[in-house]
Amino acid sequence: MRRVGTLGLVAALAAILVSPLPAHAEDASGAVTYNAGNGYSFEKLSHPSVGTSQPDGIVDYQGNGAVAVPGADGNTANNEGDRGQSYTWAAASYGDWLYVGTCYAAMGNTLTLMNSTLGDSFDAETMRLTLEAMFNGTFFYGQKKEDGTADKDSRGILVKINTKTGETKLLLSESLNGVAPLFRNAVSYKGKLYFCGSVRTNDGKGGLPAVYEIDPKTDECKAVYRGLSSMQDYGAAYKQGISTGIRGMCVHDGQLVISNVGKDAAGKFVATILTSSDPSKGQDSFTEIANSDTLFGYPVIRYQDSIYGGAIWDMVSYNGHLYATICTGTPENAPDDNSMQSFAMVRGDKKADGSYTWTPIVGDQEADGARYCFGIDPARTRSGAANLIVYNDYLYIGEYNDEEIALERILFNKSNTEDGGKSSMGGVDCSFVNANLEQSVCIYRMDKDENMELVVGDCTDMFPEGGISGLASGFGRNENQYIWRMQKFDGKLYIGTFDTASLLEPIGQFSNGDIIDMTPEEWDSQVQRLRDLLDHLLDKKSPDDPIVPVNTIADDDSNEAVEVDDSNEAADVDDEKTEVAKGFGDLSDALEDATGDLCDQAATMSQDFEDDAAYVQKIDGEIAYFKSFADQYQDMLDSYESLKQQYEDAYGTELPSDIQDALDKLLSEENLKKLQSVLTCMCYLRDAERGFDMYVTEDGVNFTTLTTNGFNDPYNHGLRTFAVTNQGLCLGTANPFYGCQVWIQRKENSENPVDPGTPDPTEPTDPSQPGGGDQPGGSQTGGNDQSSSTTTTVTTTAKKTPKDGSLPRAGDSTLTLVLGLLVAAAAVLGIALVLRKRSRR
Repeated sequence: MRRVGTLGLVAALAAILVSPLPAHAEDASGAVTYNAGNGYSFEKLSHPSVGTSQPDGIVDYQGNGAVAVPGADGNTANNEGDRGQSYTWAAASYGDWLYVGTCYAAMGNTLTLMNSTLGDSFDAETMRLTLEAMFNGTFFYGQKKEDGTADKDSRGILVKINTKTGETKLLLSESLNGVAPLFRNAVSYKGKLYFCGSVRTNDGKGGLPAVYEIDPKTDECKAVYRGLSSMQDYGAAYKQGISTGIRGMCVHDGQLVISNVGKDAAGKFVATILTSSDPSKGQDSFTEIANSDTLFGYPVIRYQDSIYGGAIWDMVSYNGHLYATICTGTPENAPDDNSMQSFAMVRGDKKADGSYTWTPIVGDQEADGARYCFGIDPARTRSGAANLIVYNDYLYIGEYNDEEIALERILFNKSNTEDGGKSSMGGVDCSFVNANLEQSVCIYRMDKDENMELVVGDCTDMFPEGGISGLASGFGRNENQYIWRMQKFDGKLYIGTFDTASLLEPIGQFSNGDIIDMTPEEWDSQVQRLRDLLDHLLDKKSPDDPIVPVNTIADDDSNEAVEVDDSNEAADVDDEKTEVAKGFGDLSDALEDATGDLCDQAATMSQDFEDDAAYVQKIDGEIAYFKSFADQYQDMLDSYESLKQQYEDAYGTELPSDIQDALDKLLSEENLKKLQSVLTCMCYLRDAERGFDMYVTEDGVNFTTLTTNGFNDPYNHGLRTFAVTNQGLCLGTANPFYGCQVWIQRKENSENPVDPGTPDPTEPTDPSQPGGGDQPGGSQTGGNDQSSSTTTTVTTTAKKTPKDGSLPRAGDSTLTLVLGLLVAAAAVLGIALVLRKRSRR
């Protein structure tokens, strides 16, 4: 079967969904700071003099897989940053020191996982060029040499930073000592630090679930527990698609509690929970207190499951009990095509002999007697996991939506697989991510009697008054998809989010106006990337397998119909065949006109406007154009359906398969539904602001907004870690574009903040005004681009797009009006260009 339509659609999406480079003016010397207002300010610790939206990643990449800390002897790339260190995935503190474990190449590795384990299939170079085009070169796929060829990648690291002096020391890395960790969580216990995750070592054990102990007095690092004991076990787990990354860990009843993935007595892979009173003694000091079976079969551990087999997600000690949240969703128990079963939560009670009994609090109410259904509220169906923290005698529960599957659906066509069961590129299905955007995340709190209360969230039958904070789900911002981490500091509770707008920006920019700000140089760069992508797609077609048939429906240069059956003279062709030829000519003209109109429309995208009124008028004009295009697309679809029947009547056979394949991909109801889903996503993102959000509360109910734009960095799509050192509150970002960053709120900058007001909990806040009208723009100072010592303050510029506070719900009929069928138009443009270019070779 031909792949013309799929590749054309991917190329078309890349051509239309381009991403502008951010505009920052961080050009003064000195450390970079972010003033959040309200008495809160933050200082950049990692590469402190390098501004945001620039390579960071804590360390510097040396080439050939090696990394080094800034200022180290022999560092040949001082302050150039390592874009590959994507996430500060785990953090813990000791005195003034902050210990950080990173996740390497988060999105690139996710794509590799999709290609190797999740049944997706793509050409790596095609994918790289597509993402380069869509994100205008900012998407990090892997290290490159100066000549543009792939370099040897580094991997995750463990590093420590002195939050008082800035001194940085590398503790674990593949190039330093042959240990490449992907640590996902960390806790302090009896003067030692414990990090858990998946660790690759040079002794032949790769990717094993493990817990490492770090002695902060000596920096000695050693593995104290491994969930799989051999490469044979790891190989078997890999073949079964078992996820070996672990995360849940806490201290309870004087013991270290860890989660893991291992094998039971029967040789089956299971999730486990273990405890130890002296983990320094190693593997034998740990006792299993729970496994998949005793946890009601809830934990999922396969990559194809919820949150890539998140299993035991988070654990906390509360009111004398051990509570754990668990990922439960599988393809087999999924309630529908666009959701996975939500999370569970269990309570563990320790008995006199050290064993535990387990009670489901959130889970299967019928089979297991859980007090609450999966996900707590039956109206809430999106969250595959939940994060926990104890604050003011309540257990706070923050939702975590399943974004991995949602993003996979956009990239890959899961409903149409190739030979071997592999799904191909070109999914362009935003229905799953739209369902997530419709239900952005909530925060609950549970009291000591296990009564649930909604703190942040929309009204439902279970909570008809909405959240007690008066804030809608996602703090009123649909793009907030994780309550990623929460932390107590200075008597307050801090909350950080994951903002999906950073990854969906290639869609959102056409609805929120960001593309208007592209410079001519950025346009030139973008066009060149698109040429590279299209040339690559065309070169993959062999000369003897042309994209369009020799006996085509129309001559592209003359735009005149060509006889379908050239064995007869035109005079001998009957009326039916003449009508068929004319119909194809008319359809070709319509496609050509649509392409020309789209090019004319796109030419206005780079125009700037001095006042908001002119800008609004332009946006209105674009919406009117795309409304008209929606009608045009429908007419073309109707004409094509009619022509297929006319052809069969005239020739007694269906259209030639190559012609039908190409047109079916372009003009079909299925394709139209996918395009509509993209436009639904665009409408959700119309008012989105890229970059993580951060909020703080002094009473657990009323919140102050600290940032909604990732500290003025649109590529900081998540606030992933918190840790408290002697110097103050540290936080680490998730940034798959330029590498993670580490910031600190000094103690002197956290006391007695000035709060301009909190929302009235009886009046739900307008979603377009999160934080009860408290809208800190935030300002940033510092940078190393200029030699001047003058400090320049950079303040966030408000978006020009008018915000009416309304957002569509999935399936809203008004979407068809805005159908800008923008992506449909993109498909017309992309495939038309491919057809024309190929036919002229």
